[in-house]
Amino acid sequence: MQFLGRLLDTVSSVSTLFTNPYRVRDVPLSDYGGGGKVLLKTEGRIVLYKNTQCQSWDCLLMIPETPNMTLRLFQVGSEEDAMNWFPQYALKLRPFYETLPLKAESAQPIVDCLRSHPDWSSAHIAVETGLRECLKHNYVQR
Repeated sequence: MQFLGRLLDTVSSVSTLFTNPYRVRDVPLSDYGGGGKVLLKTEGRIVLYKNTQCQSWDCLLMIPETPNMTLRLFQVGSEEDAMNWFPQYALKLRPFYETLPLKAESAQPIVDCLRSHPDWSSAHIAVETGLRECLKHNYVQR
């Protein structure tokens, strides 16, 4: 039965890679408790895993209010993409997740803006997405 569950998880992960690897999704945190997933980096609440089963790199946002669920910010098939985007997400998303209760639908516009404008600061992203309350965050103030 566990084999069947892992097989379905792998098929689901692979199909996600072919649709939109940058779509923010709610995923059970238990999916990352072993079974071929290796923790590579942690920066604040942003975590990067390598999924050896389907050869993907998964970036997660840990949400303390929902300890059983997490937001998967991206699931890419290239280590180069993962290592390029992880520091951007870790640096620029902090004012958002420390100020707002992020859910998949509220995080998606932030992530899309970050990817479209990687040279923008968190302040630029906050203004563009209409999340001006994040401008009060200490990181943005500096």
